[in-house]
Amino acid sequence: MANAGEVFSAYEAALANNGTLDAQPASGGEAVIHNIWYGGAVEIYRNDGSNTVKINEDSSSGIMEWLAYHVTNAEYITIKNVSGGAVDVGYDGIYTKATS
Repeated sequence: MANAGEVFSAYEAALANNGTLDAQPASGGEAVIHNIWYGGAVEIYRNDGSNTVKINEDSSSGIMEWLAYHVTNAEYITIKNVSGGAVDVGYDGIYTKATS
């Protein structure tokens, strides 16, 4: 169980080309994503499990800083590696509501 105020983060080493990493809290939890970092080209999607909308992209390695993507288990962010090879990706933020 995660509590409000704790760090919400994940890191995927060598995420395969066209692989994805979801920033999705467990059921009942809510979080805000502050930073997304990546070792190659990525696309960022808003996702509700059925519908996806591309909301950002970068064609090189880097970091997207000072974000305010609010995520829940039902509405979350998907980071997709589109670099052509395996790259490291990750995100960090903070829980705003505890998971159940």
